[in-house]
Amino acid sequence: MDRNEFERLRDLPGKRIVGDIRLTQRSDISAAWEAKDIAIDNDDGVDVRLTVQIVSETGAKTLNVKVTGIGPICRLEVDSRPHKPAGRSHKHALHTPDCPRENLKRSVIDRGDLNGQSLKAVFDAFCRMAHIVHDGKLIVPPEAAGA
Repeated sequence: MDRNEFERLRDLPGKRIVGDIRLTQRSDISAAWEAKDIAIDNDDGVDVRLTVQIVSETGAKTLNVKVTGIGPICRLEVDSRPHKPAGRSHKHALHTPDCPRENLKRSVIDRGDLNGQSLKAVFDAFCRMAHIVHDGKLIVPPEAAGA
């Protein structure tokens, strides 16, 4: 996938996530809560999957998009580790066909406007940016949000 194909998919209208998204604890001893393998339906029939994660101890939030057979194409990290030249909240995106293999390290854009936002607010912002309609609820247990 190249940048033009990525932008076409990102900007494609009519993308949907159907049903509730419920985060569960990764393991009994983990501070990470996640929902994995969430299908993003689209008119092009591309198998796009989303993972939503929050770390209760730090408040770090990650939304990772991958295309089956290609790898990661976009990742939004909020209140996470800084990635220069960006701060703790930033977006990684595909720019070259090599980016998925390199875990999207080439293009990091600061998203400081999302600092301190709840996972729900970050998820809603992500859906707006990617033109996705979510037909359901994002269910984040209080203990996942560090409450």
